[in-house]
Formats: sequence, structure tokens, C-alpha cells
Amino acid sequence: MRINSKGTVGGFPALLVRKLVGALTNRLYWDLETVERILHLKPNEASGLVKALEAAGLAKASRGRSPKKWTTTQLAQSFASATAAKPITRQTAEKSLAQFLERVNRVNHDDRFLAKVTRVILFGSYLNPELKELGDVDVGVELQPKESDRKRLRELNYERVEQFENKGHRFGRALDREVWWHAETFRFLKGRSRSISLLDYQVEKAFVDQVPHKVLFSAREERSKPAKEPSKEIRRTRRPKGCPF
Repeated sequence: MRINSKGTVGGFPALLVRKLVGALTNRLYWDLETVERILHLKPNEASGLVKALEAAGLAKASRGRSPKKWTTTQLAQSFASATAAKPITRQTAEKSLAQFLERVNRVNHDDRFLAKVTRVILFGSYLNPELKELGDVDVGVELQPKESDRKRLRELNYERVEQFENKGHRFGRALDREVWWHAETFRFLKGRSRSISLLDYQVEKAFVDQVPHKVLFSAREERSKPAKEPSKEIRRTRRPKGCPF
């Protein structure tokens, strides 16, 4: 994701908002006092900023909590890591999207990945053909485990965790180990591309569905197509660039 260094979010400077959500994404819940403390704001200013975050889809109120608390969305995580660098050309965007779809194909046909991509949705500025320069390519992906048996999935997941720990990878929390089957695939799909802004569709479905979007791939559509002969080219032995193993 790219932001305009001189732009605003709900009337607040975009860079200021980026600084705030960057500090909030590491918190499970937060309140107005947290916002006041991080940015040294007055209560009324903090309240206005939180409303702006909600309107932009960067924060949502946590139900059933008193006093009122909020949590950041996955979109906020992308916003926190957004760059204020110059826009990319459509040619660069098209190339990055093509490479991303190659990674999707790789994930779905490589048994070493424990997750499969069941949906790819394109949204954002890329859908406007009149734009010559773009902020980035906004993509939402839906991931599902390839193994339907939860017990077996957990066993396979911890085998992957052990392999990565033996290579020196450190997992900060127990939860990071539990969801590695998902996180590993998501990281590989993102790659090192600065042009691809990747969202978890299952988490941000409400946001993505309400903005103009285009479904690039759906597992349901694939199942409805006639079966094809398996291609030998799909299962390549050479590891792709950026592959984590």
C-alpha cells in the first residue's frame, strides 16, 4: 500500500495516521486514552481521529466492552507499513500481478504448502483503466487448509514449524506456531513485492465487498470447469524465487 505523504485521512495527516495505527496494531484492544498518549492529543482530538479511523476501515469498535474499546483491522496493518514513495506505472503493476498469480498457482499445486488459495479478489486503483500511475495493486486472498482433518493439519503444521525452527526461524508467540500453515503461505504469496498490497479476504470481507472489486480466481468456478489432464510443468522441481524452503 502506498499513501500520499501530503494526503489526509478524515482530515488528519496521512503520515500521522500511519504512525498511530503502527503503534496500535500490536495491541489487542485500545481506548481513547491510548490514542491521546501516543500522539499527545486532547480528548476531543483523539475522539475525532478514532472516528476517522473507523470511517476509513482502519479500526472497529469492540462489542461488549466497557469502557469502549477498539481494535485495528488488517487494513490498518497494511496502512501501517504503507510507503509514501512515488507511484508505480501500470506496466509495473501488471507485471507484479502476473508474478503474484504465478505464486498462487505454485501454492495450489505444491504439497509442501499446507494452505490453498480458494479466492483471489482484485480491488483498488488498478481497476481504473484510465490511471497511468497507481499506488499499488490491492489484492484480497482467501486461504483454506488443504488437509480437512484438523488433527492431521495440526500435526503437519508443527512439522513445518519444527523445520523452520531448525533453520533458525524464531516464533514469538504460541499462536504464531498454531497458525503457521496460514502465515507461511500468506508470506510466500506476498513475496518481496512492494507493488502488491495483500489482504486476508476472510478477515476483511466486509471492506472488500463494499468497494469496486473483481474476482480473479474462485475455487468454485474452477470446480465447475471440465477436468484437464495434469500438466508436468505445474510440479516443477526447481524452487521459485522467494520460496521460504
